[in-house]
Amino acid sequence: MVVAGGRQPSLRWMASFFPKKELWCADSGLVACLKGGFEPHRLIGDGDSTPRAAWDRTVRRGAAVERFPADKDWTDLQLTLFAAGRDRPGQPIVVTGCWGGRFDHLFSLIFSARWASEWGATVRAFADHREILLLLRGGERMDLRLGRKKGAVLSLLPLSEVCSDVRLSGTFWGLSGTDLFQGRPYAVSNRPGENGTPSVALGDGVLGVYLTWQ
Repeated sequence: MVVAGGRQPSLRWMASFFPKKELWCADSGLVACLKGGFEPHRLIGDGDSTPRAAWDRTVRRGAAVERFPADKDWTDLQLTLFAAGRDRPGQPIVVTGCWGGRFDHLFSLIFSARWASEWGATVRAFADHREILLLLRGGERMDLRLGRKKGAVLSLLPLSEVCSDVRLSGTFWGLSGTDLFQGRPYAVSNRPGENGTPSVALGDGVLGVYLTWQ
């Protein structure tokens, strides 16, 4: 689990997802961790947006820390994802604390996840208590158990130029062997069916499966 410095996930969500996971914080993601009562295993960044007392406390408590200059080419989150690829190659990563901020940050984050795959990182999702973006890669299938989430919306977002042979069932609008193009987005604002268990499969490419709810 990588915790970034965007919108803080709810305490209830953290209590459900953080236990027994290795927690890596990208700079001010540390604030959310400590607020939820969790100590990070790793802290990476320049420290310019984290209270000095929180940073020093984490160092004293023995977390592995990599500190960088504030003036650098890569963002704190990019550095964290690259380090995860280097030190935990192939292990699935969920990024939280990534929503609710600037569009340019979110755009950079999504495509940085693809870039980090060149370093060995495997980002599977960007998630918190309000929305989630799951990354589906060619040859994979995903069954979503949404239950009775009120006002749930599902969108398919091509993150590669072409996503071929997309199959979608269990939704108001289905797809069967459809090619989706990054430059022609239209598979958005779909609705789960009554059973709340959509299924998505992908032949080739990288597809973002976005979900939000009330």
